[in-house]
Amino acid sequence: IVLCPTPAACDSTLALLTSQLHPDAKHKEDLVFLKDVFSEKSLAYLMKIHEKLRQYERQSPTPVLHSASCLAEDLAEEIQNGPMEGDERELLLLLSAPHLKAILAAHDTVAQKNFDPVLPPLPDEVDDELEEESVKIVRLVKNKEPLGATIRRDEVTGAVIVARIMRGGAADRSGLVHVGDELREVNGNLIIHKRPDEISQILSQSQGSITLKIIPAVAEEDRLKESKVYLRALFDYTPFEDKATPCQEAGLPFKRGDILQVVSQDDATWWQAKRVGDSNLRAALIPSTQFQER
Repeated sequence: IVLCPTPAACDSTLALLTSQLHPDAKHKEDLVFLKDVFSEKSLAYLMKIHEKLRQYERQSPTPVLHSASCLAEDLAEEIQNGPMEGDERELLLLLSAPHLKAILAAHDTVAQKNFDPVLPPLPDEVDDELEEESVKIVRLVKNKEPLGATIRRDEVTGAVIVARIMRGGAADRSGLVHVGDELREVNGNLIIHKRPDEISQILSQSQGSITLKIIPAVAEEDRLKESKVYLRALFDYTPFEDKATPCQEAGLPFKRGDILQVVSQDDATWWQAKRVGDSNLRAALIPSTQFQER
């Protein structure tokens, strides 16, 4: 793994990599590909974030106090109760500014580590028919974004199975929903008798807290790690024009020359990928090379 904490180090790394390739026609595309990847603005932003996090880890700063907002309010009240001249009026005006109040509120949130939303308690009861099975109740919090998972009906058992987990989506970020898991309930409602498209609509329309009752498929140690494969698109692709795609809304449109990062090759025909430099961190479906060649 090559880390480039600064742009200069990144340039040195690029020079080192390109020096290992012979400047002939065979490696010309590889050289262009490397230069495109290293010149992406998103890579520069990631390097800056990485360096900031390294500095934070080395310094390990601790907040001086956890309630800067209360201190500012007490100070403003004390100023108002006393004689005010030019400096006092200016300080009171500064302490009353909405932007400063927002900064102090953000400081207190970080200092108190109040990052996660408060969720209601999980239900204690479990259906009788699931007593002999390992049941997992998962509660996710999402906004208007998709859940980031597709489902299918098992042709043999009739169970509703998680078919894909889109990298970067709400389900993937939670780390609690996996491919192969059996979905039994959504927000306390049984879904075994519903069609997959009806279930998908329920999942996509749910906002805020969403509770899933799941029977896990396999143990955590058997999960596949995310792949790090980069491809250059040799053709244009529009998922809404592709009748073979399993879910048009989950497809990734791209144009010839786009750089794609393949993050999952679990499915032989449909891979999950992201466009390099795209602000959207969620992965989407693209046809695999084997499927495209057919």
